[in-house]
Amino acid sequence: MAVIVHSNENIDSALKRLHREVLREKTLDTYREKQYRAKKSDEKIQKRREWAKMKRRRRAASRRAK
Repeated sequence: MAVIVHSNENIDSALKRLHREVLREKTLDTYREKQYRAKKSDEKIQKRREWAKMKRRRRAASRRAK
């Protein structure tokens, strides 16, 4: 992964291009996943928490809508 900075280009815009490329290739996500050992159960727990959070939000929204 590389970004070539042109002679008439601002360094900030080159950094933005590099950041977009990093996000597009999901480099940071892969690094975080491989940095620590993650058990399958931890992944299930995280998904369950996210679903519970969405469920609470939906219920609260439906109560407010009434």
